Amino acid sequence: MDAVEAYEFIKKYDFEEVIVRKLSTKTQQVKFSNNEIDITNNWDETGFDIYVTKGRKIYNFDVKNEKDLEKSVINAEKALRLLEDNPDYFKINSEKYQYRSRSNRIIKISNFDISQFTKDFLEDNIKFAKRIGGTIYKKSMELEVVTNYNNFKDLNKSIEFNVRAFNENDIPTQQSFATSHDDDLENIYKVGEELRNHLRMLGKTVQGSEGTYHAVLHPLFFASIVSYTLPMASAYQVDSGISFFAGRLNQKIGSSLFTLYDDATDDSMFGSRIADDEGVPTKKTPVIEKGFVKNYLHNTSTAIKFNSESTGNAGIISPTPWQVSVEPGTEDPKEMIESIRDGLYIVNTWYTRFQDYREGIFSTIPRDGIYRIKNGEVIESWTGMRVSDSLINIFKGIEGVSRETKKVKWWDETMYSKVPYVYVSKLNITKSK
Repeated sequence: MDAVEAYEFIKKYDFEEVIVRKLSTKTQQVKFSNNEIDITNNWDETGFDIYVTKGRKIYNFDVKNEKDLEKSVINAEKALRLLEDNPDYFKINSEKYQYRSRSNRIIKISNFDISQFTKDFLEDNIKFAKRIGGTIYKKSMELEVVTNYNNFKDLNKSIEFNVRAFNENDIPTQQSFATSHDDDLENIYKVGEELRNHLRMLGKTVQGSEGTYHAVLHPLFFASIVSYTLPMASAYQVDSGISFFAGRLNQKIGSSLFTLYDDATDDSMFGSRIADDEGVPTKKTPVIEKGFVKNYLHNTSTAIKFNSESTGNAGIISPTPWQVSVEPGTEDPKEMIESIRDGLYIVNTWYTRFQDYREGIFSTIPRDGIYRIKNGEVIESWTGMRVSDSLINIFKGIEGVSRETKKVKWWDETMYSKVPYVYVSKLNITKSK
């Protein structure tokens, strides 16, 4: 059953608006550790995400098996009768649209042998590391969305590669790569060179010291920070009071060098979409532009409530960002590091936790490459440290942005992101224990 057939079936019942979202995904994974491939997995999943309304009542449910559709729809009809009106719900988009065609090519990605690549990668790099581990994915997504007013189909594929390498002292560093465009695929072969360069810099690791430091943040680190930032631009989170963007529209909260987009139109990444779940075409939306809060992300209902317009970010229930894009600058990453007289170069981080969402106050634990810089040179690597700061402090402290960007995706720590290296002054460091 396709999405149109499911929609026609559901419309026979007592609903006013219906959205049917059918998502089919295929995922191949190769997982490796200790210089060897551990396992290859394959997943093939299809399901429906369905949204129905009656007046200002809304109900959302999933159907994994087509045989359960009728029962689920009957239950939804009963549930709607019992629900109270949702004062924040107004309607779904009712305009009719023509949709753009995708700009990416995915023939090479479709034919890419991730098992053979992993074998070759390990063979080429194990001589430079004590041990290497990581995962590589090949993903395919087919999406159909049907509403009362529009319907569209979307297709995308990607390669995602994350690798950690440990030196002779068991100190790790990490690299990440992601693309949904054939033209980028050749960059996956540069990951090994970058990994080896970071391994050479590791040396001995010592306990880090608390203080405030100038720091160059690798794209993997900065992608994590902005991956926690962009969802806070959802008008739902702003309205709920769990966002540092609340009350700051058109205010300056960052350096003039910092521009952050939600860009679903960049088809070279897997988070791209031609339209949102209401059928509204997606956009490249500046959230922070030259340091100023420019836009919140809206679906139709939040746009009406905020006296604004939909930004093409409708999730089934609330606005959602699609993928991160940070405007590149003009600087060379190597020269940014060499310009540090006394500071840090940080590659990656995890376990980011917020103490105050309204002020963007958080802490996060750097890992996989924390380098101490003196007079432009790495003198040692650090452990046992934590970044304890605020998003606004970091964004206002951006003094340099590289012209080079990287496309990364790592676990749940980063969204699909295209980000540069950034130079930040006054980064607050505390001990992690």
